[in-house]
Amino acid sequence: MVCCCNTIGNIFRAVIVGGCAFALLMQFLLIYSCHFFSTDLDNTGVNTTIGIWYETYGGGNETCNLDSHYEAEEEGLVAGARSALVLSVLCGMTATLLVVFEWFFCEICMAGCVEGLAFVGAWGCGLGVYMIYGIEQCGRLSDDINLGDDYIASAGADLIPESVEDIPTAKDCQWGQGATYNLLACIAYFGCGILLCFAPQPKPMFR
Repeated sequence: MVCCCNTIGNIFRAVIVGGCAFALLMQFLLIYSCHFFSTDLDNTGVNTTIGIWYETYGGGNETCNLDSHYEAEEEGLVAGARSALVLSVLCGMTATLLVVFEWFFCEICMAGCVEGLAFVGAWGCGLGVYMIYGIEQCGRLSDDINLGDDYIASAGADLIPESVEDIPTAKDCQWGQGATYNLLACIAYFGCGILLCFAPQPKPMFR
């Protein structure tokens, strides 16, 4: 019975490590992707495809230019999305290294708690990357308020607080390939965290 549990534990550890490797690969592709979403930044009718660090013009039909990343000084949400991605990768790598070390060499006291928190940080911060959809170019609620020539509608709109009008809607941004990479990474981290909680702990392979 002990041998059976150990075998099952080894199988689950292999699945967890494989899931982490898949998630890190998706995030690596995301970092160098120019297509997290697309939007018409300059109102020219030509979409700009935008990644977390890089962008390209022409609706994504041109080669992604990785020579230099675009600046984010004027847009805090872009900087926040970048920080969230970096934290997600660091948490994912931490969880992966701890799981591999315990699996191969020796058990570490309280490592399970640290690994669990790292997985929560990985998928939680990964979801935080989507805050980039809140940038002004993706649309605000005020853009959807069609006042027209109606005096009553105009007067009523003046009663709406600016904080409500500034609520982001993301309607002007289209989901891109990079956003899919990020979602797959978050799902993988979440699944690995669940498996870690319920899978049996195997004996270290090289103890």
